[in-house]
Amino acid sequence: MVLLRSVRFRRTVESNAMRVWITGLLLLSAGLAFAGDEEARTFDWGFIASRQPDVHGDMRTKFLGPFFEFASSTNGMEFRAFRPLHSKVYDPVARRETHDILWPIAMAKRHDTEFRWRFLLTYYHDFDVNDPVSRYRFMSLPIYFQGRDKDKRRYAAIFPLGGRIHEFLTRDEIEFLLFPLLARSSINEVETKDVLWPIYSRTEGKGIYRFRIFPFYARSHHRDKFEKRFILWPFWTWARYKEPGHSGTGYILWPLWGHVELEDQETWMFVPPLFRFSKGQRLDYSHYPWPFIQHSRGLVEKLYIWPLWGEKHMHGYYRSFALWPIVHNMRVDRGKTMARTFLVVPFYLSSSSVEKEKDEAGDREVLGKYRKVWPLFSYRREGSESCFRTLELWPLRTPAPMERLYAPLWTLYSRTGIGENMDHELLWGLYRQRRRGGDVFSSALFPLWEWRRDDREKETREWNLLKGLVGYSRKGTQKQVRVLYFLRFGRKEKSP
Repeated sequence: MVLLRSVRFRRTVESNAMRVWITGLLLLSAGLAFAGDEEARTFDWGFIASRQPDVHGDMRTKFLGPFFEFASSTNGMEFRAFRPLHSKVYDPVARRETHDILWPIAMAKRHDTEFRWRFLLTYYHDFDVNDPVSRYRFMSLPIYFQGRDKDKRRYAAIFPLGGRIHEFLTRDEIEFLLFPLLARSSINEVETKDVLWPIYSRTEGKGIYRFRIFPFYARSHHRDKFEKRFILWPFWTWARYKEPGHSGTGYILWPLWGHVELEDQETWMFVPPLFRFSKGQRLDYSHYPWPFIQHSRGLVEKLYIWPLWGEKHMHGYYRSFALWPIVHNMRVDRGKTMARTFLVVPFYLSSSSVEKEKDEAGDREVLGKYRKVWPLFSYRREGSESCFRTLELWPLRTPAPMERLYAPLWTLYSRTGIGENMDHELLWGLYRQRRRGGDVFSSALFPLWEWRRDDREKETREWNLLKGLVGYSRKGTQKQVRVLYFLRFGRKEKSP
Protein backbone atom coordinates (compact mmCIF):
# COMPACT_ATOMS: atom_id res chain seq x y z
CA MET A 1 0.00 0.00 0.00
CA VAL A 2 2.84 2.38 0.90
CA LEU A 3 4.58 1.51 -2.39
CA LEU A 4 1.37 2.19 -4.33
CA ARG A 5 0.94 5.55 -2.62
CA SER A 6 4.58 6.38 -3.36
CA VAL A 7 4.11 5.60 -7.07
CA ARG A 8 0.93 7.69 -7.20
CA PHE A 9 2.68 10.57 -5.42
CA ARG A 10 5.64 10.41 -7.81
CA ARG A 11 3.33 10.41 -10.85
CA THR A 12 1.42 13.36 -9.42
CA VAL A 13 4.62 15.31 -8.85
CA GLU A 14 5.87 14.49 -12.35
CA SER A 15 2.54 15.49 -13.87
CA ASN A 16 2.44 18.77 -11.97
CA ALA A 17 6.05 19.48 -12.85
CA MET A 18 5.29 18.90 -16.51
CA ARG A 19 2.34 21.30 -16.35
CA VAL A 20 4.45 23.94 -14.61
CA TRP A 21 7.26 23.51 -17.16
CA ILE A 22 4.94 23.88 -20.15
CA THR A 23 3.10 26.82 -18.59
CA GLY A 24 6.37 28.54 -17.78
CA LEU A 25 7.68 27.97 -21.26
CA LEU A 26 4.52 29.43 -22.81
CA LEU A 27 4.67 32.45 -20.49
CA LEU A 28 8.34 32.93 -21.35
CA SER A 29 7.52 32.75 -25.04
CA ALA A 30 4.70 35.24 -24.61
CA GLY A 31 7.02 37.56 -22.73
CA LEU A 32 9.60 37.39 -25.49
CA ALA A 33 6.90 38.12 -28.03
CA PHE A 34 6.03 41.44 -26.43
CA ALA A 35 9.43 42.69 -25.38
CA GLY A 36 12.11 44.54 -27.27
CA ASP A 37 12.37 45.31 -31.00
CA GLU A 38 10.86 43.17 -33.74
CA GLU A 39 13.98 41.09 -34.25
CA ALA A 40 14.38 40.39 -30.51
CA ARG A 41 10.75 39.40 -30.21
CA THR A 42 11.19 36.41 -32.52
CA PHE A 43 11.96 33.03 -30.96
CA ASP A 44 11.99 29.36 -31.91
CA TRP A 45 11.24 26.58 -29.45
CA GLY A 46 10.46 24.05 -32.17
CA PHE A 47 7.02 22.45 -32.06
CA ILE A 48 6.44 23.83 -28.53
CA ALA A 49 6.35 27.54 -29.35
CA SER A 50 7.72 29.84 -32.04
CA ARG A 51 7.35 33.34 -33.39
CA GLN A 52 8.84 33.94 -36.83
CA PRO A 53 8.07 36.08 -39.92
CA ASP A 54 6.98 33.93 -42.87
CA VAL A 55 7.82 34.42 -46.55
CA HIS A 56 4.98 36.99 -46.87
CA GLY A 57 6.47 39.09 -44.07
CA ASP A 58 3.56 38.20 -41.76
CA MET A 59 4.48 37.52 -38.14
CA ARG A 60 3.32 34.00 -37.28
CA THR A 61 3.18 32.65 -33.71
CA LYS A 62 2.56 28.96 -32.97
CA PHE A 63 2.12 26.94 -29.77
CA LEU A 64 2.03 23.14 -29.38
CA GLY A 65 2.75 22.33 -33.01
CA PRO A 66 -0.22 23.03 -35.27
CA PHE A 67 -2.84 23.37 -32.53
CA PHE A 68 -2.51 27.10 -31.73
CA GLU A 69 -1.59 29.66 -34.39
CA PHE A 70 -1.72 33.47 -34.52
CA ALA A 71 -0.66 35.59 -37.50
CA SER A 72 -0.76 39.29 -38.35
CA SER A 73 0.33 41.16 -41.46
CA THR A 74 1.47 44.73 -42.08
CA ASN A 75 -1.86 45.60 -43.78
CA GLY A 76 -3.77 44.73 -40.59
CA MET A 77 -5.01 41.25 -41.56
CA GLU A 78 -5.19 38.80 -38.66
CA PHE A 79 -5.53 35.04 -38.40
CA ARG A 80 -6.28 32.94 -35.31
CA ALA A 81 -6.64 29.15 -35.07
CA PHE A 82 -7.36 26.80 -32.18
CA ARG A 83 -7.31 23.59 -34.17
CA PRO A 84 -9.42 21.66 -34.86
CA LEU A 85 -12.11 23.66 -33.02
CA HIS A 86 -12.05 27.22 -34.30
CA SER A 87 -10.36 29.60 -36.74
CA LYS A 88 -10.81 33.31 -37.45
CA VAL A 89 -9.72 35.50 -40.37
CA TYR A 90 -10.08 39.29 -40.16
CA ASP A 91 -9.46 41.68 -43.07
CA PRO A 92 -9.85 45.35 -42.00
CA VAL A 93 -9.44 46.67 -45.56
CA ALA A 94 -12.33 44.61 -46.96
CA ARG A 95 -14.12 44.81 -43.58
CA ARG A 96 -14.54 41.05 -43.66
CA GLU A 97 -14.43 38.54 -40.79
CA THR A 98 -14.79 34.76 -41.06
CA HIS A 99 -15.12 32.15 -38.30
CA ASP A 100 -15.07 28.36 -38.82
CA ILE A 101 -16.14 26.12 -35.93
CA LEU A 102 -15.46 22.39 -36.41
CA TRP A 103 -16.15 22.93 -40.13
CA PRO A 104 -18.52 21.95 -41.69
CA ILE A 105 -20.56 21.93 -38.46
CA ALA A 106 -20.68 25.70 -37.95
CA MET A 107 -19.45 28.98 -39.42
CA ALA A 108 -20.00 32.74 -39.10
CA LYS A 109 -19.19 35.54 -41.56
CA ARG A 110 -19.39 39.30 -41.48
CA HIS A 111 -18.81 41.57 -44.48
CA ASP A 112 -19.20 45.27 -43.75
CA THR A 113 -22.69 45.44 -42.21
CA GLU A 114 -23.83 42.02 -43.49
CA PHE A 115 -23.70 39.09 -41.07
CA ARG A 116 -24.54 35.39 -41.38
CA TRP A 117 -24.00 32.17 -39.45
CA ARG A 118 -24.80 28.48 -39.81
CA PHE A 119 -24.96 25.59 -37.36
CA LEU A 120 -25.62 22.26 -39.09
CA LEU A 121 -28.89 22.92 -40.99
CA THR A 122 -29.79 26.09 -39.10
CA TYR A 123 -29.04 29.35 -40.94
CA TYR A 124 -29.23 33.05 -40.09
CA HIS A 125 -28.55 35.97 -42.44
CA ASP A 126 -28.85 39.66 -41.47
CA PHE A 127 -28.35 41.97 -44.47
CA ASP A 128 -27.60 45.06 -42.32
CA VAL A 129 -26.78 44.71 -38.63
CA ASN A 130 -26.98 48.49 -38.17
CA ASP A 131 -30.61 48.59 -39.31
CA PRO A 132 -33.09 47.23 -36.71
CA VAL A 133 -35.69 46.55 -39.41
CA SER A 134 -33.32 45.23 -42.08
CA ARG A 135 -33.92 42.24 -44.30
CA TYR A 136 -33.05 38.94 -42.57
CA ARG A 137 -33.59 35.17 -42.80
CA PHE A 138 -33.66 32.45 -40.17
CA MET A 139 -34.13 28.81 -41.18
CA SER A 140 -33.85 25.52 -39.34
CA LEU A 141 -34.27 23.13 -42.24
CA PRO A 142 -36.66 21.60 -42.96
CA ILE A 143 -38.89 22.59 -40.02
CA TYR A 144 -38.88 26.32 -39.20
CA PHE A 145 -38.64 29.49 -41.34
CA GLN A 146 -38.74 33.13 -40.25
CA GLY A 147 -37.59 36.45 -41.64
CA ARG A 148 -38.20 39.86 -43.18
CA ASP A 149 -37.97 40.35 -46.95
CA LYS A 150 -36.57 43.26 -49.00
CA ASP A 151 -39.96 45.01 -48.80
CA LYS A 152 -39.86 44.85 -44.95
CA ARG A 153 -42.64 42.22 -44.86
CA ARG A 154 -42.38 39.65 -42.07
CA TYR A 155 -42.98 35.93 -42.63
CA ALA A 156 -42.87 32.67 -40.67
CA ALA A 157 -43.71 29.01 -41.29
CA ILE A 158 -43.57 25.61 -39.60
CA PHE A 159 -43.28 22.77 -42.09
CA PRO A 160 -45.51 20.88 -42.88
CA LEU A 161 -48.16 22.58 -40.70
CA GLY A 162 -48.39 25.92 -42.48
CA GLY A 163 -47.16 29.45 -42.92
CA ARG A 164 -45.55 31.79 -45.43
CA ILE A 165 -41.94 31.91 -46.70
CA HIS A 166 -40.47 34.72 -48.82
CA GLU A 167 -37.45 34.62 -51.18
CA PHE A 168 -36.85 30.88 -50.99
CA LEU A 169 -36.16 28.19 -53.65
CA THR A 170 -36.19 30.83 -56.45
CA ARG A 171 -39.75 31.82 -55.38
CA ASP A 172 -40.70 35.31 -54.22
CA GLU A 173 -43.34 33.88 -51.91
CA ILE A 174 -44.52 30.42 -50.79
CA GLU A 175 -47.64 29.73 -48.71
CA PHE A 176 -48.80 26.29 -47.57
CA LEU A 177 -51.22 24.56 -45.22
CA LEU A 178 -50.69 20.95 -44.15
CA PHE A 179 -48.34 20.42 -47.08
CA PRO A 180 -48.91 18.77 -49.54
CA LEU A 181 -52.61 19.51 -49.00
CA LEU A 182 -52.57 23.20 -50.04
CA ALA A 183 -49.75 25.38 -51.41
CA ARG A 184 -49.32 28.63 -53.32
CA SER A 185 -46.16 30.20 -54.74
CA SER A 186 -45.28 33.18 -56.94
CA ILE A 187 -42.41 34.50 -59.05
CA ASN A 188 -42.89 38.14 -60.10
CA GLU A 189 -46.48 38.13 -61.45
CA VAL A 190 -46.67 34.38 -62.10
CA GLU A 191 -48.67 32.50 -59.45
CA THR A 192 -49.00 28.74 -58.88
CA LYS A 193 -51.63 26.98 -56.78
CA ASP A 194 -51.25 23.32 -55.74
CA VAL A 195 -53.70 20.91 -54.13
CA LEU A 196 -52.31 17.57 -52.94
CA TRP A 197 -49.01 18.38 -54.67
CA PRO A 198 -48.00 17.14 -57.22
CA ILE A 199 -51.48 15.96 -58.26
CA TYR A 200 -53.30 19.25 -58.94
CA SER A 201 -51.47 22.41 -60.04
CA ARG A 202 -52.47 25.63 -61.85
CA THR A 203 -50.12 28.47 -62.91
CA GLU A 204 -51.09 31.81 -64.47
CA GLY A 205 -49.50 35.16 -65.24
CA LYS A 206 -47.39 37.13 -67.77
CA GLY A 207 -48.38 35.02 -70.76
CA ILE A 208 -47.72 31.76 -68.88
CA TYR A 209 -50.40 29.16 -68.23
CA ARG A 210 -49.96 25.65 -66.82
CA PHE A 211 -52.57 23.15 -65.67
CA ARG A 212 -51.90 19.65 -64.32
CA ILE A 213 -53.81 16.72 -62.85
CA PHE A 214 -50.92 14.32 -62.42
CA PRO A 215 -50.43 11.81 -63.99
CA PHE A 216 -53.64 11.97 -66.04
CA TYR A 217 -53.48 15.25 -67.95
CA ALA A 218 -51.42 18.47 -68.21
CA ARG A 219 -51.25 21.50 -70.49
CA SER A 220 -48.59 24.24 -70.57
CA HIS A 221 -48.45 27.46 -72.60
CA HIS A 222 -45.64 30.06 -72.59
CA ARG A 223 -46.47 33.26 -74.51
CA ASP A 224 -45.57 32.72 -78.15
CA LYS A 225 -42.78 30.22 -77.41
CA PHE A 226 -44.40 26.80 -76.96
CA GLU A 227 -47.42 24.73 -76.02
CA LYS A 228 -47.07 21.33 -74.34
CA ARG A 229 -49.42 18.58 -73.18
CA PHE A 230 -49.32 15.09 -71.72
CA ILE A 231 -51.93 12.37 -71.20
CA LEU A 232 -51.24 9.55 -68.74
CA TRP A 233 -47.66 10.67 -68.27
CA PRO A 234 -45.20 9.39 -69.42
CA PHE A 235 -47.11 7.43 -72.08
CA TRP A 236 -48.17 10.36 -74.32
CA THR A 237 -46.51 13.80 -74.53
CA TRP A 238 -46.94 16.41 -77.26
CA ALA A 239 -45.41 19.84 -77.94
CA ARG A 240 -45.67 22.70 -80.45
CA TYR A 241 -42.82 25.22 -80.71
CA LYS A 242 -43.59 28.69 -82.10
CA GLU A 243 -40.31 30.64 -82.13
CA PRO A 244 -39.31 31.81 -85.64
CA GLY A 245 -36.65 29.57 -87.11
CA HIS A 246 -37.34 26.82 -84.58
CA SER A 247 -41.09 26.25 -84.97
CA GLY A 248 -42.59 22.81 -85.34
CA THR A 249 -44.24 19.96 -83.44
CA GLY A 250 -43.22 16.78 -81.64
CA TYR A 251 -44.62 13.87 -79.71
CA ILE A 252 -43.50 10.81 -77.70
CA LEU A 253 -45.48 7.59 -77.41
CA TRP A 254 -43.58 5.97 -74.56
CA PRO A 255 -42.00 3.41 -74.52
CA LEU A 256 -42.33 2.85 -78.29
CA TRP A 257 -41.18 5.88 -80.29
CA GLY A 258 -41.18 9.67 -80.65
CA HIS A 259 -40.77 12.26 -83.39
CA VAL A 260 -39.89 16.00 -83.34
CA GLU A 261 -39.90 18.04 -86.55
CA LEU A 262 -38.74 21.66 -86.39
CA GLU A 263 -37.67 24.14 -89.06
CA ASP A 264 -33.98 23.60 -88.28
CA GLN A 265 -33.97 20.07 -86.81
CA GLU A 266 -35.67 16.66 -87.00
CA THR A 267 -35.45 13.97 -84.32
CA TRP A 268 -36.59 10.33 -84.18
CA MET A 269 -36.69 8.36 -80.92
CA PHE A 270 -37.13 4.61 -80.44
CA VAL A 271 -37.69 3.11 -76.99
CA PRO A 272 -37.08 6.62 -75.60
CA PRO A 273 -34.77 7.74 -74.12
CA LEU A 274 -32.52 4.85 -75.23
CA PHE A 275 -32.31 5.44 -79.01
CA ARG A 276 -32.38 8.96 -80.47
CA PHE A 277 -31.34 10.27 -83.90
CA SER A 278 -31.38 13.99 -84.62
CA LYS A 279 -30.31 15.92 -87.72
CA GLY A 280 -30.19 19.72 -87.83
CA GLN A 281 -28.62 22.75 -89.45
CA ARG A 282 -26.12 23.26 -86.61
CA LEU A 283 -26.03 19.93 -84.79
CA ASP A 284 -26.49 16.22 -85.51
CA TYR A 285 -26.52 13.77 -82.62
CA SER A 286 -27.35 10.12 -81.95
CA HIS A 287 -27.87 7.86 -78.92
CA TYR A 288 -27.65 4.12 -79.52
CA PRO A 289 -28.42 3.38 -76.76
CA TRP A 290 -28.25 6.26 -74.25
CA PRO A 291 -26.18 6.74 -72.11
CA PHE A 292 -23.74 4.10 -73.37
CA ILE A 293 -23.07 5.40 -76.91
CA GLN A 294 -23.56 9.10 -77.69
CA HIS A 295 -22.36 10.82 -80.85
CA SER A 296 -22.79 14.37 -82.19
CA ARG A 297 -21.36 16.59 -84.95
CA GLY A 298 -21.60 20.31 -85.61
CA LEU A 299 -21.58 22.87 -82.80
CA VAL A 300 -20.68 20.04 -80.43
CA GLU A 301 -18.29 17.28 -81.49
CA LYS A 302 -18.93 14.40 -79.12
CA LEU A 303 -18.33 10.68 -78.89
CA TYR A 304 -19.07 8.75 -75.68
CA ILE A 305 -18.62 5.02 -75.21
CA TRP A 306 -19.73 5.15 -71.60
CA PRO A 307 -18.28 4.31 -69.10
CA LEU A 308 -15.10 3.28 -70.95
CA TRP A 309 -14.13 6.43 -72.85
CA GLY A 310 -15.50 9.70 -74.23
CA GLU A 311 -14.61 13.15 -75.48
CA LYS A 312 -16.50 16.36 -76.19
CA HIS A 313 -15.43 19.45 -78.20
CA MET A 314 -17.21 22.78 -78.45
CA HIS A 315 -16.15 26.41 -78.85
CA GLY A 316 -13.41 27.08 -76.28
CA TYR A 317 -14.08 23.85 -74.38
CA TYR A 318 -12.76 20.29 -74.46
CA ARG A 319 -13.49 17.43 -72.10
CA SER A 320 -12.72 13.71 -72.08
CA PHE A 321 -13.00 10.80 -69.66
CA ALA A 322 -11.89 7.21 -69.29
CA LEU A 323 -13.36 4.59 -66.97
CA TRP A 324 -15.92 7.15 -65.75
CA PRO A 325 -15.88 8.57 -63.08
CA ILE A 326 -12.18 7.83 -62.51
CA VAL A 327 -10.22 9.68 -65.24
CA HIS A 328 -11.17 13.18 -66.44
CA ASN A 329 -9.38 15.68 -68.67
CA MET A 330 -10.64 19.23 -69.35
CA ARG A 331 -9.40 22.30 -71.23
CA VAL A 332 -11.17 25.69 -71.16
CA ASP A 333 -10.29 28.70 -73.32
CA ARG A 334 -10.82 31.88 -71.26
CA GLY A 335 -9.75 34.40 -73.87
CA LYS A 336 -6.21 35.42 -72.90
CA THR A 337 -5.58 32.30 -70.78
CA MET A 338 -6.03 28.55 -71.12
CA ALA A 339 -7.07 26.44 -68.10
CA ARG A 340 -6.29 22.70 -68.00
CA THR A 341 -7.39 20.05 -65.50
CA PHE A 342 -6.51 16.36 -65.30
CA LEU A 343 -8.02 14.15 -62.61
CA VAL A 344 -7.64 10.50 -61.61
CA VAL A 345 -10.14 10.05 -58.77
CA PRO A 346 -9.10 10.09 -55.97
CA PHE A 347 -5.36 9.73 -56.41
CA TYR A 348 -4.18 12.48 -58.74
CA LEU A 349 -5.24 16.05 -59.53
CA SER A 350 -3.44 18.46 -61.86
CA SER A 351 -4.61 21.92 -62.94
CA SER A 352 -2.87 24.87 -64.56
CA SER A 353 -3.55 28.26 -66.09
CA VAL A 354 -1.24 29.54 -68.86
CA GLU A 355 -1.07 32.55 -71.15
CA LYS A 356 -2.22 31.73 -74.68
CA GLU A 357 0.31 34.08 -76.31
CA LYS A 358 3.93 32.95 -76.43
CA ASP A 359 6.79 35.16 -75.29
CA GLU A 360 9.91 36.01 -77.32
CA ALA A 361 11.46 32.63 -76.43
CA GLY A 362 8.40 30.80 -77.71
CA ASP A 363 7.18 29.78 -74.24
CA ARG A 364 3.84 30.42 -72.56
CA GLU A 365 3.79 32.03 -69.12
CA VAL A 366 2.38 29.74 -66.41
CA LEU A 367 0.08 31.86 -64.22
CA GLY A 368 -0.87 29.09 -61.82
CA LYS A 369 -0.28 25.41 -61.24
CA TYR A 370 -1.63 22.83 -58.80
CA ARG A 371 -0.67 19.17 -58.31
CA LYS A 372 -1.92 16.68 -55.75
CA VAL A 373 -0.99 13.01 -55.31
CA TRP A 374 -3.37 11.76 -52.65
CA PRO A 375 -2.58 11.13 -49.82
CA LEU A 376 1.12 11.87 -50.27
CA PHE A 377 1.66 15.52 -51.26
CA SER A 378 0.43 18.64 -53.02
CA TYR A 379 2.19 21.43 -54.90
CA ARG A 380 0.75 24.87 -55.67
CA ARG A 381 2.24 27.80 -57.59
CA GLU A 382 0.63 31.16 -58.32
CA GLY A 383 2.93 33.69 -59.95
CA SER A 384 6.18 33.78 -57.92
CA GLU A 385 4.60 32.06 -54.88
CA SER A 386 4.83 28.29 -54.42
CA CYS A 387 3.95 25.77 -51.72
CA PHE A 388 4.76 22.07 -51.35
CA ARG A 389 3.48 19.95 -48.47
CA THR A 390 3.02 16.40 -47.31
CA LEU A 391 0.80 14.68 -46.23
CA GLU A 392 -2.45 15.58 -48.07
CA LEU A 393 -5.38 13.62 -46.65
CA TRP A 394 -8.19 15.48 -48.50
CA PRO A 395 -8.55 13.81 -51.93
CA LEU A 396 -9.76 16.87 -53.91
CA ARG A 397 -8.58 20.46 -53.91
CA THR A 398 -8.65 21.56 -50.30
CA PRO A 399 -11.36 24.14 -49.50
CA ALA A 400 -10.40 27.26 -47.51
CA PRO A 401 -12.05 26.24 -44.18
CA MET A 402 -10.19 22.91 -44.26
CA GLU A 403 -6.94 24.75 -45.04
CA ARG A 404 -7.44 26.85 -41.92
CA LEU A 405 -8.67 24.17 -39.50
CA TYR A 406 -7.41 20.73 -40.49
CA ALA A 407 -4.67 20.70 -43.14
CA PRO A 408 -1.86 21.84 -40.75
CA LEU A 409 -2.67 18.90 -38.44
CA TRP A 410 -1.57 16.35 -41.04
CA THR A 411 1.14 18.45 -42.74
CA LEU A 412 4.35 16.70 -41.76
CA TYR A 413 6.56 18.81 -44.03
CA SER A 414 6.00 22.06 -45.92
CA ARG A 415 8.06 24.27 -48.21
CA THR A 416 6.76 27.75 -49.00
CA GLY A 417 8.47 30.27 -51.23
CA ILE A 418 8.05 33.67 -52.85
CA GLY A 419 10.81 34.50 -55.30
CA GLU A 420 14.12 34.04 -53.47
CA ASN A 421 12.45 33.76 -50.04
CA MET A 422 11.93 30.19 -48.84
CA ASP A 423 10.66 28.50 -45.65
CA HIS A 424 10.98 24.80 -44.78
CA GLU A 425 9.24 23.19 -41.80
CA LEU A 426 9.33 19.54 -40.69
CA LEU A 427 7.15 17.96 -37.98
CA TRP A 428 5.51 21.25 -36.96
CA GLY A 429 8.80 22.99 -36.20
CA LEU A 430 11.09 20.19 -35.07
CA TYR A 431 13.26 21.32 -38.00
CA ARG A 432 13.05 24.77 -39.63
CA GLN A 433 14.99 26.45 -42.40
CA ARG A 434 14.54 30.04 -43.59
CA ARG A 435 16.11 31.86 -46.54
CA ARG A 436 15.59 35.53 -47.41
CA GLY A 437 17.28 36.13 -50.73
CA GLY A 438 21.05 35.67 -50.49
CA ASP A 439 21.43 37.74 -47.33
CA VAL A 440 19.64 35.75 -44.61
CA PHE A 441 19.76 32.04 -43.90
CA SER A 442 18.89 30.11 -40.75
CA SER A 443 18.26 26.51 -39.77
CA ALA A 444 17.34 24.80 -36.50
CA LEU A 445 16.77 21.26 -35.24
CA PHE A 446 14.99 21.62 -31.92
CA PRO A 447 16.44 21.42 -29.31
CA LEU A 448 19.82 20.23 -30.57
CA TRP A 449 21.23 23.07 -32.65
CA GLU A 450 20.48 26.28 -34.53
CA TRP A 451 22.51 28.37 -36.95
CA ARG A 452 21.91 31.82 -38.48
CA ARG A 453 23.58 34.04 -41.06
CA ASP A 454 22.52 37.64 -41.78
CA ASP A 455 24.45 39.89 -44.20
CA ARG A 456 21.88 42.69 -44.58
CA GLU A 457 23.77 45.30 -42.50
CA LYS A 458 26.75 43.86 -40.69
CA GLU A 459 28.00 40.37 -41.33
CA THR A 460 26.31 38.27 -38.63
CA ARG A 461 26.99 34.65 -37.69
CA GLU A 462 25.34 32.81 -34.80
CA TRP A 463 25.06 29.20 -33.62
CA ASN A 464 23.77 27.47 -30.49
CA LEU A 465 23.74 23.96 -29.10
CA LEU A 466 20.90 22.81 -26.84
CA LYS A 467 19.27 26.27 -26.92
CA GLY A 468 22.32 28.02 -25.44
CA LEU A 469 24.22 25.39 -23.48
CA VAL A 470 27.08 26.39 -25.77
CA GLY A 471 26.78 29.21 -28.30
CA TYR A 472 28.67 31.72 -30.41
CA SER A 473 27.66 34.94 -32.16
CA ARG A 474 29.50 37.50 -34.26
CA LYS A 475 28.14 40.80 -35.56
CA GLY A 476 30.73 42.82 -37.41
CA THR A 477 33.77 42.81 -35.11
CA GLN A 478 31.67 42.15 -32.00
CA LYS A 479 31.97 38.54 -30.80
CA GLN A 480 30.35 36.67 -27.93
CA VAL A 481 30.53 33.14 -26.50
CA ARG A 482 27.75 31.72 -24.31
CA VAL A 483 28.25 28.82 -21.88
CA LEU A 484 25.73 27.16 -19.59
CA TYR A 485 22.94 29.45 -20.91
CA PHE A 486 23.79 32.46 -18.69
CA LEU A 487 27.58 32.91 -18.86
CA ARG A 488 28.60 35.24 -21.69
CA PHE A 489 32.13 36.22 -22.75
CA GLY A 490 33.02 38.42 -25.65
CA ARG A 491 34.59 41.41 -27.29
CA LYS A 492 32.58 44.53 -28.08
CA GLU A 493 32.83 46.29 -31.39
CA LYS A 494 35.34 49.16 -31.36
CA SER A 495 34.02 52.67 -31.88
CA PRO A 496 35.18 54.34 -35.10
